[in-house]
Amino acid sequence: MQRLGNRTLRVAALLILLAVSLCACPVASAELLNGPWLVRGHAHQLILPPGHDLRRLAVEPRVSVPAREHDFPQVQGRVRGEFEHQHALLLGCHELIEDMPELFVEIVRQTSGKVSIIALVSDVEEYQFANMILRSKHVAADHVRFAEVMHDTLWARDYGPMIVDSKDRGPVVLDAGYGLGRSNDDRVPEELARLFKLPLVPVPLTIAGGNLLTNGEGFAIVTDQILAENVAADDDEDVFFETLRRTYGFQQVVMLESLVGEATGHVDMFATLTSPNTVLVGAYTYQQDAENAAILDRNAARLGQVSTSHGPLRVVRVPMPPHDDHIWRTYTNVIYANGVVLVPIYPELDHRGRRRALEIFSKALPTWKVVGVDATRIIELNGALHCIAMNLGAIGQLPAFPEPRRKRARWDSEESELTEDRDTRDRELVALRRRERGVRR
Repeated sequence: MQRLGNRTLRVAALLILLAVSLCACPVASAELLNGPWLVRGHAHQLILPPGHDLRRLAVEPRVSVPAREHDFPQVQGRVRGEFEHQHALLLGCHELIEDMPELFVEIVRQTSGKVSIIALVSDVEEYQFANMILRSKHVAADHVRFAEVMHDTLWARDYGPMIVDSKDRGPVVLDAGYGLGRSNDDRVPEELARLFKLPLVPVPLTIAGGNLLTNGEGFAIVTDQILAENVAADDDEDVFFETLRRTYGFQQVVMLESLVGEATGHVDMFATLTSPNTVLVGAYTYQQDAENAAILDRNAARLGQVSTSHGPLRVVRVPMPPHDDHIWRTYTNVIYANGVVLVPIYPELDHRGRRRALEIFSKALPTWKVVGVDATRIIELNGALHCIAMNLGAIGQLPAFPEPRRKRARWDSEESELTEDRDTRDRELVALRRRERGVRR
């Protein structure tokens, strides 16, 4: 989806049918499209799923990526893996503290002494309410810093900034397109760059943070959803990856198949990296879901062929909870916080799978504390723990934020699902209305 305002470098474009490209490119073939597809050049590699047919993408308008190298910047750095040391963790309090205060409290409690939390609040009322919740539960919050930044939803992973360790400029804030019509969410990276006093680099791609995992050493995992959101005409698949290389520093990107029927299409719903050369990948039994069991088996096999700077990528399978009720639960949607990992659990079901998942995380992270956190309510909105927290690994020294002072605000994005009437004051009523609407990822 095209961004507005200062996103003028993005233009909408219709995909040209792949047949046109095939005519112009003698090396392309049906075998190329239907087998593992490797695009090589400039010492990088893009791996697409077998059977991935780009022709099906030609029927809808997509975001056009820049067509020339000088159309986008080169940052020359790296994004830290989430299992590496993090300077801060970003949470969006708007909606979270009203609808799921117990989840907010638990994240703050479990991360105390581990990592600083930057908690976004849209106004002074949210700031006071968040503090009241923490005091009422007697939770130490010395590591929580509140930043007055307007935002629409709690999905900080998807709209939050990604921080790059730049070789020449230090920490740099990357601001990719959000693409969901939530203008306040969309402005969060820009606002945080201003507060952090860090350079801001717009990325001319639409990238949700939940669909981008990295090992911190130039290797990334995404799903085919990211290509569907960004590919445009002619050679833009190559330019898409070149943009990732120049901004995020990725030299190898593995593109997996997204789950069939799962609403987000994001990789964090079934996979997570626990080290530079270890990835946990979900596994359904064929009795649970034969189609998605096969997809995850293929994804695991594809990842097993990857080489890292530490040797072959080690793939560990972790059970996936049932989704008979069309709620797509996951154990891989976790929060990493400097020695503690918060794993979503669902206390009312899948007791055996939960125990097995926690054991797997304990073996993968033997020096870490593994904590199960009840994600029963939030998973109904198509996300879990990873979805609501953005790791700010390389941000460096945190500045002192001004104390929030803005009066109760009307969210100025008319498209936002969270816009309330100006006179709304009753937080219980607000929470009830939001639950009825089911604000989803």
